[in-house]
Amino acid sequence: MATVAFDAMGVLYSSGDDVAEILIPCLRELSCPADSQTIADLYRRASLGQLTSAELWTTLGVRADDDAYCARHALTPGISDLLVELAEAGTPMACLSNDVREWSVALRRRFGLDRWIGAWVVSGATGVRKPDPAAFAALVEATGVPAERLVFFDDRPVNVNAARAAGIDAIRFTGVAAAREQLRARGVI
Repeated sequence: MATVAFDAMGVLYSSGDDVAEILIPCLRELSCPADSQTIADLYRRASLGQLTSAELWTTLGVRADDDAYCARHALTPGISDLLVELAEAGTPMACLSNDVREWSVALRRRFGLDRWIGAWVVSGATGVRKPDPAAFAALVEATGVPAERLVFFDDRPVNVNAARAAGIDAIRFTGVAAAREQLRARGVI
């Protein structure tokens, strides 16, 4: 049986670029004076586990709350239905995400994703981001299944190509309906 793994931003969650679409607007509302490049650089450090979310907020000079920030995210329309369908089929699921550790935990709690997704591989905890091959090795280790038994969805071609190079059946995510069709074609659901 295959294990299905999902990217978070742009797949589980509707925002494909959470820095530009959510973090920077949030910081502008909080009157953060940092320029967009500085914000992106600090986010990257936090997404590698080099800063906690609290340290990120402090470094950016704002008083912010992880839960309030995470409330700005939304699930991709229809993704919950796909997760339920996979769970009902007995398909193990995982998530491989470039994200700040604390935000990843807050988001999956907010949306109750732990009830479906068993393994979470988050760059803020592992210290490695996709498309680094070590990120895909961490996914294989976390799921306990060989790469060739993983089906992975990501919205970014560079990550899809890197996953394929690691021996994973990787598919570019273009929407829930297309993902469902790909999973049916592979006999997963």
